[in-house]
Amino acid sequence: MIKKVLANILLNIAILTLGFSIVWSFKNEFYAYGVIGIFAIAMCIYLKIRLVKSVRELTKKHK
Repeated sequence: MIKKVLANILLNIAILTLGFSIVWSFKNEFYAYGVIGIFAIAMCIYLKIRLVKSVRELTKKHK
């Protein structure tokens, strides 16, 4: 369970950092970096959703 908590923390940090980098890249007209950042943040959000679903199932089994 501790691995899932650490993965959640790392995903939150990654989403926050990628969000800032996307804003910075579009502000400074580095559009290629912004597009790559959008795909990366979408992947992180997808992984976070899967992680949340697996934790929900795990907690339901313990009850």
